[in-house]
Amino acid sequence: MRWSVAALCAVLGSSAASAQVIPPLPGRGRTATPTRDTTAKSALDSVAKLATPDSVMQRLLTQPGFTSTRYQGQQVTFREKEKDLELLPAPKEVAIVKRGTQTIVSDSGIFYREATRRVVTGGHYILSDPSSGQADVVGTGPVDYNLAERRGLIHNAKFPVNNGETWYMTVKTAALVTDSLQPGGHSEYIRGGTLTSCPDSIPDYHFEYGDAKHIGNTIVAAPAVLYIRDIPVIWLPFIFADSKTGRRSGILPPRFGVGDIVRNSPSYRRNVDNVGYYWALSEYMDLSAWLDWRSGAGTNTTGFPDPGWSKWNAEWQYKWTDRMLAGRLASSYTFQGDASRNFAVSWGHQQEFSKDSRISTNLNYVTNTTLQRQNNFNPYTVLATISSQVNYQRKIGPASLTVGGTMRQYPGREQVDRNLPTVSITTGPLDLAKWLVWTPSFNFSASQTLHMDQPGPTSFRVITNELGRIDSVRTDRSAYTAQASFDTPLRIFGFEIRNSFRINQMRNDFPEQKTIYDVVTGAQDTRIFSATYRTDIEWNPDFQIPLPRNIGGPFNIVPGVSFQNVDAGPFFVRTERTNGKFVHQTKRATFGLSAAPTIYGLIPGFGPFFKLRHAISPTISYGYAPAARVSDEYLAAIGNTRVGYLGSLAQNAVTFGLNQNIEAKIRSKTDTNPETARPVKLLSLNFASLSYDFERLKELRKKGRGAVYGLTTSNWGYTLSSDLLPGFQLSSNYSLFEGNTVSDSAIFKPYHENISASLNISQTENPFVILARLFGKAVPEAQTTAAPPADLRQPPDAVAERRIAGQPVAGQGSRGERYLIPVNQGWRASFSLSSSRPRPPTGDKVIDFDPRQRCEQIAAGNPFLLQACLDQIRAQPTTDTPIGSTTAGGQAYRIPATTSLNSSINFNLTPMWAMGWQTTYDVERGEFASHIVQLQREIHDWRAIFAFTQSPNGNFAFNFSIGLKAEPDLKFDYNRATVRGTQPF
Repeated sequence: MRWSVAALCAVLGSSAASAQVIPPLPGRGRTATPTRDTTAKSALDSVAKLATPDSVMQRLLTQPGFTSTRYQGQQVTFREKEKDLELLPAPKEVAIVKRGTQTIVSDSGIFYREATRRVVTGGHYILSDPSSGQADVVGTGPVDYNLAERRGLIHNAKFPVNNGETWYMTVKTAALVTDSLQPGGHSEYIRGGTLTSCPDSIPDYHFEYGDAKHIGNTIVAAPAVLYIRDIPVIWLPFIFADSKTGRRSGILPPRFGVGDIVRNSPSYRRNVDNVGYYWALSEYMDLSAWLDWRSGAGTNTTGFPDPGWSKWNAEWQYKWTDRMLAGRLASSYTFQGDASRNFAVSWGHQQEFSKDSRISTNLNYVTNTTLQRQNNFNPYTVLATISSQVNYQRKIGPASLTVGGTMRQYPGREQVDRNLPTVSITTGPLDLAKWLVWTPSFNFSASQTLHMDQPGPTSFRVITNELGRIDSVRTDRSAYTAQASFDTPLRIFGFEIRNSFRINQMRNDFPEQKTIYDVVTGAQDTRIFSATYRTDIEWNPDFQIPLPRNIGGPFNIVPGVSFQNVDAGPFFVRTERTNGKFVHQTKRATFGLSAAPTIYGLIPGFGPFFKLRHAISPTISYGYAPAARVSDEYLAAIGNTRVGYLGSLAQNAVTFGLNQNIEAKIRSKTDTNPETARPVKLLSLNFASLSYDFERLKELRKKGRGAVYGLTTSNWGYTLSSDLLPGFQLSSNYSLFEGNTVSDSAIFKPYHENISASLNISQTENPFVILARLFGKAVPEAQTTAAPPADLRQPPDAVAERRIAGQPVAGQGSRGERYLIPVNQGWRASFSLSSSRPRPPTGDKVIDFDPRQRCEQIAAGNPFLLQACLDQIRAQPTTDTPIGSTTAGGQAYRIPATTSLNSSINFNLTPMWAMGWQTTYDVERGEFASHIVQLQREIHDWRAIFAFTQSPNGNFAFNFSIGLKAEPDLKFDYNRATVRGTQPF
């Protein structure tokens, strides 16, 4: 509306010299961006052509200190007495008034009356001011502006409004009111019109409103009817928009669906989120506060409570770029209808003190992990542990210092894991002299596990209660571990001398039953310790002699001497069985020789391959150590017996490992030098090392064992990958012996323990496309598209990793918003398989790790918590296993087999329909643990999203949302959320 008043005021310039200076113009107090409305621009360019001035007129127009006003028409009438001006156009021409950059064009004439101080025009008119950065205002009908009252009236006009996106507003009648006391202050009152963001001449959609008001940066229209083309879709009581750009304070748009206004079933629970306010405190920080609410229903027909909740949220964000500082602090307080409470806080902070010093934190804490879990609908948040991290890094001369810590809470459980502090000091090679190089490093870490909830014989203790009756209470169990290491390798005249020191300390602060063995006879006894502990001190010296190239040859032969422990245990050790005293074993010299050759074989090309290469990289080492004795005190300290013990034997062992790679160079019709072609990895196969001890075989043959018992490797596996299958990797692991290989009771019995595989394919990267390229077929190259959401572009193993990684527990980041699926990207699929089958232990102290038994102890009669615990173990079978023991003779756990399949599929049904599906499937139980299904439709100016989520805690949610791209908060939602699976979906 600014342009109409400005141009009309320009007409006054012909009546008096004082009008040579443009009066203050009513404006919006901002610089708007140009619009895409090219219709009005082309109309002005075609009709507003002023005659070329002659030399005298050109000189007058360029006089300094004056603003020129030019008039053009067939007839100009100026009545000096009345000071009236009439400017009429020729037939099929227009009248033009141009003052500076402001122009008014009309095909019916422009009239000014001094007595009434009114400017009137009509017909088809164009109001333009390019200096404002806005497009022209085009209209039809009378325009009347009263200069004295600073009020105007226009009809049938169209003009753009910029709100980050460009909106196009048409009005039937608009009244303009300008506040002369406030520069730029104005108001616009509109009667009837339309609003759309579609730039087409016939828009795909528009809103028709009855009355509208535009004051400053606010537009309100009421009532409004949405039309898709010419079909009315929905009636709205009002439309509200803030036309300011950039950060600013204001009301947050509430989030609720149609069903939250009018319930469509008695079991529906209303959800209203994001009712709050946003403060732009300064250029460096802002603050948000909002309320989330869900209605309650008491106890429903299934017998489960549905109390509903109120959740108060606040989030403070800050960022000082010049100080290299940014972060966010958020908190939430949940009040549930059954009087349960939960306070959650998250703090993320990143700061660089200098180029060599920085700190980062990601802290999360909740007071009620059960409530935090059960009220969530996002599967990732439900599965994620509540994790915190802090990390400080600093460069001190040649050394790098890292100090940090972590803490982890588990949803629905009381157990807390802390790893604090962790300290690491590393350096590069320090040249102390030309012949002396030192590379020291130091590491320390301490961890605690509080309120353990793993089952076991001592999970409960028997007491006599106040009534004199026998009762049992849960044992509050905790564990502590600490590790420190110092490595000090030296290179003296090219000779490598390595010294490493290790200190490990463990303590289980709860009663534990142990089996005590007589070292000589092997007789067993049982004892219960109130606490168990173990401290290990290790020292490993190593000396390597590098051979000259002409001696070592292409086989990379390296001899070495090291001093190793006779037993596989630590050098010094103290446990609860030594009454706190340290005992030690002996060391013996081990003489070794290792070789790591790489053997290449070139194969002539065939088909699409120019040349093939087969590379075999074996690793072969030999070690010899004389026989030595381990003391009885040491064996008793670690819970071992001399009966069947093989650790004191001499070592005469060979270790062998193998890696293979088959690569090929592809022929190219356009490449004149095929030798420079990038090789393609057809197959990569890596095998774990195997050790074979001839002294062990000699001893076991006396007991009738076969040649295979010379093996001392207890676990073996392999990995396989190929470029022919994009993103494919397969790994498998086997347990070779049943029992400890240090004892002659171990039985060679290979057992397949686990297998994992992953595969990532897409429309442009899949086996069929790759084979077509190999044989020279024309296939579409991968197109560069917008980066997919993090959940989709990560492989399945990274997605699974997110489930045990910490996510914010408060603030906007904890909501788990629906992400958008990029359209026109083809299809993409990621799969991962994980199967774990630990070898069942043997003995008389084997405890079956029954997830139901454990969860019943955790749930304490809460049926929801029981199901939530079972679902979590089913979805994360390998991330939370029973604790170990400080020494031998404790309980062993038989863990059930688990097999899970994670998949992420994303594809386009049509060019405008996109679909995504992410799920976790438990193969052993034949059940799905979680689902995230999305269907998205691009509708020109609109986007429709259908989303369904199923979380392992039993919560379901279905969401339908259709929103305007130009104004995402202008949307229509349908939400159906089911908490704890207690309501029918």
